[in-house]
Parts: sequence; structure tokens; C-alpha cells
Amino acid sequence: MQTPANLHFALRLALLPSHVLEIVTLQGLDAEAAILRDTLVEVERKLAGDEALDLARAALEEAESAVAASQRDQRRLDGEIAGYTAKTEPEEKRLYDGSVKNPKELGNIQREVESLKAARGKLEDELLELLARLETESALRATLAAQLAAQEARRAAELVSLQSEATRLGGLIAAAEAKSQVQRLKVPPVSARLYDEVRRRKGGMAIARITGGTCGGCRISLPDQLRRRALNSEIPAQCPNCDRILYVG
Repeated sequence: MQTPANLHFALRLALLPSHVLEIVTLQGLDAEAAILRDTLVEVERKLAGDEALDLARAALEEAESAVAASQRDQRRLDGEIAGYTAKTEPEEKRLYDGSVKNPKELGNIQREVESLKAARGKLEDELLELLARLETESALRATLAAQLAAQEARRAAELVSLQSEATRLGGLIAAAEAKSQVQRLKVPPVSARLYDEVRRRKGGMAIARITGGTCGGCRISLPDQLRRRALNSEIPAQCPNCDRILYVG
């Protein structure tokens, strides 16, 4: 059931010159198609990439790189500690097995053993710090891996929804454009060319409603003669300021 306002608008449209009425209808169909196309562009942008997912992947990659670097350092330290141990053990054996009798030589061996143990001790302290850091890095990696898995599951579901929406919008756009083509045949060629030119220059909006004696497109006051022409003439009237095709509704 039409409201009084809708009925009033319908009656005013019925009083418009037929050419202008057809252009107003064409503008509505073209505007609908444009909105649908803009919506599809946004859906396709979302289909093309996901910033949250990309950030989750980058964070996990960084964490894995940190763990890998620490593991390399651990292997290096383990090897260096093993090397010092290999040098220390035979010297300690010589120190205590009685094979060396010379006190001076024994002193030298003692100092060498102490030096080797001190160097190994520093490496062992460094290894303990590294292992603590590696534990923290490994825990962070596990957390980020779980977060990435959640993001990937979300994205998989989102892609299904987005692809469905893209298909739906494609159908609506095709239908709107088909209606526009049919409607365009009702507009005289000269008026259609004028409409296309103004629409191109005015960001897709070629029509302006006259409201309170002013142009709805640029808000300038219109002379009475132009308003009467917009209401009664078969030839589209244009705003002298913004060039939009005027209608009274």
C-alpha cells in the first residue's frame, strides 16, 4: 500500500514530460547497477587478500626464524663445549694418573686444565641463557601457530561466503544492466547522449531534482522560467550551474 508521500511522488512523476520521466527511470537503474558494481569491487578486494591472515603468517614466520637461529646457536655452543671437554679430559688424566712426575710440568698442566674449564664454563653459562630464550621463543611459536590456524579456518569460511556473494552480485549487476539497456531504448537518442555526457562529467549522477526552487545537485536558486520548462517541456532542462538534467518531483 502506498503512503501519502509515495503517492504524491508517483503523481508528480506522472506529470513529468515523458522524455524526462524515462531519463529519471534510467538514472535510477544505472545508479542501482553502479552501487552493485562498487559492492562487487569491495567483495573482490576481500577475496584477493586478508590483512589479518597475512600478519599472522608473517608473525609465525618471524618466530620460526628466531627459533631456528637459536637452535643453530645451541648446536654451535654444544660443539664448542664438547671440544673443550675433549681437550680437558686427557690433560686431567695426565694430571692425576702419575704419568707426569715433573712438578713444573704438572703445574703447567694444572693451569691448562683450569683455563680450559674456565672457557668451557663461560660457554655453558651462555648455553643456559640461550636455552631459556629458546624455551620462550618455542612457546611463542606454538601460540602463533595456533593463532594462524584459527585465522586460516576463519578465512576458509569467509572465502566461501565471499565467493557466494560475488556470484550473487554478478547476477544482480547483469539484471540491472539488462533493465538499463531496455530503458535506454525509451529515451530519444539526443537525450540519451546528453544524459551519458552529463553522467560522465558528474560522477554518475546526471539528474537533479528541483526542491524549493533550487537545484538538488548544486543548490543554486533556479529562475521560474527554467522550473516551468523542467515541468512541461519535452526537451530536458539543465541547471545553468552544474548542467544536470532537472526534474520536478
